[in-house]
Amino acid sequence: MRRIVHGIAALALVGCDGDRPPAAPAAEVTDSAGVSIVTSLPTGAVYAELGAEPSPSIGALEGPEEILFDGIVSVVRDDDGNLIVADNGAGEIRVFDAEGGHLRSFGSRGDGPGEFQALVGAWLFADGSIVAADRRLQRISRFDPRGTLLGTGALAGVEGMGMITPVGPAGPAIFLSRVRSLTMRGISESPLESLEEAFGGDEAPPEYFVRYRLDGAPIDTVARHPGVKMSLSASGSGNRMSLDLLRVPFSPEPTAHGSHRGVVVTAGTRYEVGVFDDTGALIRIVRLAEPPAPRTDEHLEAYVRNSGNPFAQDEASIRTMVANYREMPLPETLPAYTDLRTSDSGGLWARRYHLRGAPAFRWDVFGADGRYLGRVDVPSSFAVEEVGRGQVVGVGTDEFGVERVQVRELILSGR
Repeated sequence: MRRIVHGIAALALVGCDGDRPPAAPAAEVTDSAGVSIVTSLPTGAVYAELGAEPSPSIGALEGPEEILFDGIVSVVRDDDGNLIVADNGAGEIRVFDAEGGHLRSFGSRGDGPGEFQALVGAWLFADGSIVAADRRLQRISRFDPRGTLLGTGALAGVEGMGMITPVGPAGPAIFLSRVRSLTMRGISESPLESLEEAFGGDEAPPEYFVRYRLDGAPIDTVARHPGVKMSLSASGSGNRMSLDLLRVPFSPEPTAHGSHRGVVVTAGTRYEVGVFDDTGALIRIVRLAEPPAPRTDEHLEAYVRNSGNPFAQDEASIRTMVANYREMPLPETLPAYTDLRTSDSGGLWARRYHLRGAPAFRWDVFGADGRYLGRVDVPSSFAVEEVGRGQVVGVGTDEFGVERVQVRELILSGR
């Protein structure tokens, strides 16, 4: 049974508590087998703007150690407005009050209980505990609100797949991780053949988004998408053979974001996001009826010029690199969505692909029912971490590379 509904609606509360958002553009909703497919028409509507002055702003070039950051990987807020910051450089978690005052720090660099080597984030769970994850140690660590270690769990591989990157919550007491599959024969038989088997072909090796219990045991897979496309080249022979594995420019990459409500996932190939509830069931597909932008030679040249590659120092080397990239199986279009966030009221934020050096990022905002509401342009120096309470929490980075945890007001259009 399929039911198609057309219309224009104004939604009550999507993205900012206590504010009425702009009217939603036309959307088509198709219900099938319990999954609603919401397809919206693209518009130039601006949903909101960020306030110019953050409050608070925590961080400095010089000062007390607790406000000197070195690789912030996540920021979340608790019910009291306290900011929980995971800093990979220090290997610790720092908690600040709503005004920016330092309350406590816990964790340290190492491989013992409560220590980290490659901290990828710390998130708040429904019971008030703080769950942190380490990619290198493949471990989940659970702390109480005061920073006391409650327990750890080793992330188990899935069918021999060992490249696991924790992502964050996926529901009450459930954790989400990205698992990359590399199907390779023994590397000693033939390194070139093994790598060609893993990365060759028309489709990139798949990546899985897997739900885990907090003890590290896998529960199920919510999504599977092709990963980043790689290109393999070889030079020399025998013991002098050199193998180069390069990411194909403009290759889409799947990404996901989780909360206590569940998970949102995109393949990155088009403006489409799958929404899963806290049981792992697909409940909605959110689409924007717009094709990804065609890739041009100008995009490729800009990619090389802004890549930061130390070998791209003059016009001759830039032209050589552009020519080399043209030999790769480049996608015909640019990637679509590259990052996702969910608001505290169930709205969806999806960031569009941008070339390095772009002055701003475009985030498309969808309501809790999947209808497109408009865009928010965010300075490229500000990384969005959390949306809620009429504010955006993120990490600002200045021209000296100094990181600051910042809270900015979200000003709805027409206000």
